[in-house]
Amino acid sequence: MATIIAGSPAEFTVSVQTDGKPVPLSGQLQARVFSMDGKRELIQAVDLIEDDGWPDGEALISLSESQTADLAPGDAMLVLSGPFGIKRFRLIVETLFEPTRTSLFIKDIVVEELRNDRLMSAAAGVLTGVSVSDEYLWQKIRAAESEISHILRVPLVPTHFFTSKPTAEQIAAIDGMAWAVEPAYDYEPSMFYFERWGYFITRQRPIVEIKRMWFAYPSANDGWFNVPKDWIRTDDKYGHIRLVPSSPAVFQSMSTFMMTALSGSRSIPFMINLEYVAGLTDVDTNYPELLDAIKKLAVLKVVADAFLPQSGSISADGLSESLTVDMGKYHETVDRILNGEPGSNGGLMAKLHGVRMLVM
Repeated sequence: MATIIAGSPAEFTVSVQTDGKPVPLSGQLQARVFSMDGKRELIQAVDLIEDDGWPDGEALISLSESQTADLAPGDAMLVLSGPFGIKRFRLIVETLFEPTRTSLFIKDIVVEELRNDRLMSAAAGVLTGVSVSDEYLWQKIRAAESEISHILRVPLVPTHFFTSKPTAEQIAAIDGMAWAVEPAYDYEPSMFYFERWGYFITRQRPIVEIKRMWFAYPSANDGWFNVPKDWIRTDDKYGHIRLVPSSPAVFQSMSTFMMTALSGSRSIPFMINLEYVAGLTDVDTNYPELLDAIKKLAVLKVVADAFLPQSGSISADGLSESLTVDMGKYHETVDRILNGEPGSNGGLMAKLHGVRMLVM
């Protein structure tokens, strides 16, 4: 795996192996770069020059500035071919001024922090002789962030939710913000019974901003009624929405249809369209324990990959040392951050979603 900068010359070495053993190289070797799905050739064939590394399966690849100029940031596939056959490698493309990042972390910064801080220092005691690459640590950070996002059931950064796949213009308009597509909401007659005031709950929360809301009928593409923004009352933390009409004349035209639907007690699938922004904001300030939990979980994933025994001993030349690794107890540390002390109904889950109860 190699990393190059788009628009800059690159020189790196790849190792050709079979069953974990180097494959001696000879003859005419060529390197090409494709998209990860293999459908688009990004860099045409480059002939490699034989050097001292070939007998050991090491191939030096050089790319010019013009060859890397049009590469998009992200993963690409390097394909090396020759008399030995074909070997594929992952090639990571970065840009000079736009860092590789997840929702919460910049790769270069967090990998360095993880290596130098107390987390990896603590893990070093149980990872004697184990060396991990920056890319390996980065993959563990990405996996830990994704796992905790799924556990907490919230977007970790403000995310723009569209009701259908956005156009290129819509994506450009949100200026790099994360986005996703979620379906419209069903209209239920009970939404306007008694004192409910059009009450429903968004799928994503906390709400950052309501962009627009409209009722689509009879088809999904028909904007039958655009809800004025001043009608929309929200409880942002829990994603609760109610509609309180402030323009009676406008509401009258809407109520004719509503009364028809209510009188027939009919639900209408995917009628309520909501375009909104939801997710956590300013995590560094508001949720520092979240960043701590992700880093801790990333280190635990590194330790777990070592397949350490639950207990063991080391002895040599009069030196004897016992080792105990109880992964369950380390995971409890992360769980306390997310869910609080056992039986407390606290932690980040309570902070984000409120106290959880079971009614029987």
